[in-house]
Amino acid sequence: MQLHQRDAKDGLVCMSVSVDPAGKRDDALKFLQKQPATFANYWLDEKDTFWQDKLDINGPPAFFVFDRQGKRAAKFTSDDPDKPFKFADVEKVVEQLLKAP
Repeated sequence: MQLHQRDAKDGLVCMSVSVDPAGKRDDALKFLQKQPATFANYWLDEKDTFWQDKLDINGPPAFFVFDRQGKRAAKFTSDDPDKPFKFADVEKVVEQLLKAP
């Protein structure tokens, strides 16, 4: 949300995807409404194995960063506890991409 607020004017497009079970969907929506989540928010109503296989992740949280041509530039996951990522890691990639033509 911070990146969106700061960099949307430069062309950054953000979206969130919730994989919460149906019974927790309202909780996720309430959370997003409390935040300044003014970008697109989606909810996947699929079995965990479906999106885990398609996205090549074990579970949330995960961040995917795409360049202006729609090519995936980076993927940040919590799959390996020995290699955690920080928000600054995501921010660095986004900043580099926003500077590119």
